[in-house]
Amino acid sequence: MSISAQSSRVAQDGAGWDDAAVHALAGRLRLALDPRRRLRQGGARLGARPGASLEFHDHRAYQPGDDLRHLDWGVYARTDQLVLRRHRAEVSPRLELLLDTSASMALTAPKRRLALALGALLLTLARAEEARAAVFAFGAGVTALPTGRDAWRPALEAVPFAGAAGLEADPVPRLSPGAERVIVSDGLCPGGGAAVTRRLGREAGSVALVQVLTRFELDPTPLGPVRLEDVEGGALDLMLDDAACAVYRERFERHQAEWRAALHGRGPGVITVVVEDGLEAAGRALVAAGLLEAVTR
Repeated sequence: MSISAQSSRVAQDGAGWDDAAVHALAGRLRLALDPRRRLRQGGARLGARPGASLEFHDHRAYQPGDDLRHLDWGVYARTDQLVLRRHRAEVSPRLELLLDTSASMALTAPKRRLALALGALLLTLARAEEARAAVFAFGAGVTALPTGRDAWRPALEAVPFAGAAGLEADPVPRLSPGAERVIVSDGLCPGGGAAVTRRLGREAGSVALVQVLTRFELDPTPLGPVRLEDVEGGALDLMLDDAACAVYRERFERHQAEWRAALHGRGPGVITVVVEDGLEAAGRALVAAGLLEAVTR
């Protein structure tokens, strides 16, 4: 749930994202994927298991029926032992993007645009890595979006932001074991981060929450007597004074602590980005957390 003290209208205006900014940022970054968590398919990155790439992995003893082309004759000349050279596997990363498209993610037009821009950035980088990608939008229900070269952009731009279920929407999509799973959401789920992680993090190679929040959601300031508009629930009259803000901050920190505990040891963890700081700052946060890495050219 997210509450705005300014407007009850879900901000669907200003659709899309700054594609030039996404493209420029993508040119300086790459996905920082752990090769030990790759799916066992042919691909563009090297994994930790033996395979058929050109990079040496280790030796093992020759066994009848082995391909003689892989014998290490240098070792044989030194030791009279027949051993095979093994090479590291080429593996194809799989990125699964879980995009929260509930109404709270469109609380303001900039919040919606940043969420979409982050999704576009991750998909652009996945394509550059020749990674397989899947995108699921979690709004009133769950929708699988196309990820083909010419299909994902219009599909992502047209996705509606509506409903209150978000990451708690049913049905849970079929997710691939071993995939790098990235959730783009404000993380303000009534059921809490632990429940969401159990639902959506099962068998993932890693899980990260890219948490998109406005500055007001992070740290509200006293406004006096106001009518707050819950974009997912309705209106509420209250006094937003220092005491109310303090209660909110305490509850918010408990909520954040639950997310951090749920994702501990499962990858980059919770990466909070501030809407007002923009896409460049968000990119720096993703690099600092280890979800992305800078490219040296």
